[in-house]
Amino acid sequence: MAETKSSSRLLTFDLMRGYFMVAIILNHLQWYPSGLDWVSAQGALFVSAAEGFFLISGIILGIIRGRKLIAAPFKKAASLLLKRGVQLYIASVALMLIFTLVGWWFFMENQGLKPGIRPIDQPFLQVLWGALTYEYIYGWADFLRLYAIFLLASPLALWLLRIRKWYVLLTLNVLVWALFPFATGLPYSNELLMPISWQLIFFGGMTIGFYWKNIVEWWQQRAHILRSVIVKSIVTLAIATILTNVLIAMHSLFPAFIGEPLNALRLALEPYFTKESLPIPRLALFALWFGFGFWLFHTFEKSIVKYFGWILIPFGVNSLYVYILHAFLVFFAQLLLQGATPPFIFSLLGSLTILGLILLAIRTQFLMKIIPR
Repeated sequence: MAETKSSSRLLTFDLMRGYFMVAIILNHLQWYPSGLDWVSAQGALFVSAAEGFFLISGIILGIIRGRKLIAAPFKKAASLLLKRGVQLYIASVALMLIFTLVGWWFFMENQGLKPGIRPIDQPFLQVLWGALTYEYIYGWADFLRLYAIFLLASPLALWLLRIRKWYVLLTLNVLVWALFPFATGLPYSNELLMPISWQLIFFGGMTIGFYWKNIVEWWQQRAHILRSVIVKSIVTLAIATILTNVLIAMHSLFPAFIGEPLNALRLALEPYFTKESLPIPRLALFALWFGFGFWLFHTFEKSIVKYFGWILIPFGVNSLYVYILHAFLVFFAQLLLQGATPPFIFSLLGSLTILGLILLAIRTQFLMKIIPR
């Protein structure tokens, strides 16, 4: 069974990544209200589950392909990374083309068709070239391209980590991230420029994973009172900012005299928390919330496994498989409803059905030899 695979990994990270995957699926469905709005505040917060997914993916990569293979030749570790990168590149291009062709052939008049599809009269070779060069992205698995790009670049990161030049790697990551405002002058959308900014999270996670044991040992060597003060400060500040952000995000639920000022505040803050560029405020808030999330999942790990492990562990361990499956399910679910939001009870049942189908696919290992995991 897929659940047993977490035994060789850090269970806390698998649980967190499973939670992030559930949040991503619900946010892409956008069937709110559904009773599941609490999972991620309808995806309206200043930080998304996607950042957490990429950071944990980098951390686990740093542990498994970095530190655990430290005694193996660099060529072996690098080849594994490149092989995985090529696999995800092929998968991401194939998905973009599949969704495009299905949309062209059957659903161009359907209101539920995801926006952004190339015009039906555009030559297919242009579409193919756009997909191959990542100048065209389409479908509900567009973040797969980021993962593929980062994996293909990861051998350089791994080499720097192996020769203990982590500070060089992080300096390069920060410098590339800082190029985003200048790159906006290029003839590309901010979405297409996301690899420039999001690599900071992925390779930052890879560095953390590579030195995870050292970080844990350093933390445990700090005085108990110091650790207590730091943890309590992070938890308190995180809870306060999360509740504040939830209030701002749910402004429409309040009377006008409360909701309008909250909405004005949201509009004023949004430019400082854009998803594509990952400005400093968003990165800082993400770091705070992720630290709190790790504390929460690690502290209450046994209870979380007991009550939610049945879905979080398989979703976390098989995250890429889940992500690709969800892309198909969301794509066709939106087409089925023709873009309409179903009533509350149908939103709840529909969301649970999508999650249940993915869980069933994991347990039956549906196309697991073909779909990347």
